[in-house]
Amino acid sequence: MLASLKFKDFLHPRPTPSGIDIDCKLKHFAIITYAVDAHKFAGLFPTRFQLDSVMIDGQEKGLLSVVPFMDVDFTSAVYPFPVFTMGQTN
Repeated sequence: MLASLKFKDFLHPRPTPSGIDIDCKLKHFAIITYAVDAHKFAGLFPTRFQLDSVMIDGQEKGLLSVVPFMDVDFTSAVYPFPVFTMGQTN
């Protein structure tokens, strides 16, 4: 029998901000994944990283994701600092 899992059983208290910690909310967060010819990206990533891959129509394709979002009320969690709203893509 499977044990019942409860989200609350795995929560941790939020750590006290320090140093260069940032406080901000995210809006319009999306993960967009492309299936690409992995050999086209050879040499762009450090050797310790390898694209995950899938087979599509008999060809191996690397999975490459971009993550666009809006940072809302971006500011220092520790020090007085201006507040910004800006777009970011990872």
